Amino acid sequence: MEHQLLRRLFHISGAIIPLTYLAWGKCAALALAALIFLLLIVAEVLRLKGVLAPSFVKAQLKEKEAKGLTGSLFYVASCMLVMLFFDRPIALASMFVLVISDPLSSIVGSRWGRCRLFGKSLEGTAVFLLSSVAILMCFRFGAAAVIGGAAAGTTAEFFSSTFTDDNLTIPLATALVVWILL
Repeated sequence: MEHQLLRRLFHISGAIIPLTYLAWGKCAALALAALIFLLLIVAEVLRLKGVLAPSFVKAQLKEKEAKGLTGSLFYVASCMLVMLFFDRPIALASMFVLVISDPLSSIVGSRWGRCRLFGKSLEGTAVFLLSSVAILMCFRFGAAAVIGGAAAGTTAEFFSSTFTDDNLTIPLATALVVWILL
């Protein structure tokens, strides 16, 4: 359980990129994301080659990440993509959906989730949807964009699999649907 809590807290630490965007703008956030991305690429290559193997990191990895890329790399890539291709409010909202709704749904799902479908708890999925709606409402998008964006992000999280990483698909799906519906 401690492993999962540390992993979720690390996930929330990803808020540094959207918070940088809020405080210092797009250029600063893109520069930070690019720097983190480059550092992660180096760390991932060294980790996968067995040169770098800190036990703390190994303890935080999911099974599929142990032999492949970690979600952190996909998270930073998705942040750069939404900042490059979407307006500020859409990019920020989609990043906050990932940073807040994903770990929150995981906490609720693992602690209180009883109804399971496709390996996900319906309780965690409901929390993802509701928290996404709350986040998108903070950006004052229209009702259709709020509901559609939250549904898209929730769907991306619910159907994430071994072939897709939700750290990449959640922000992209959320941003794309909000953009379409605005």
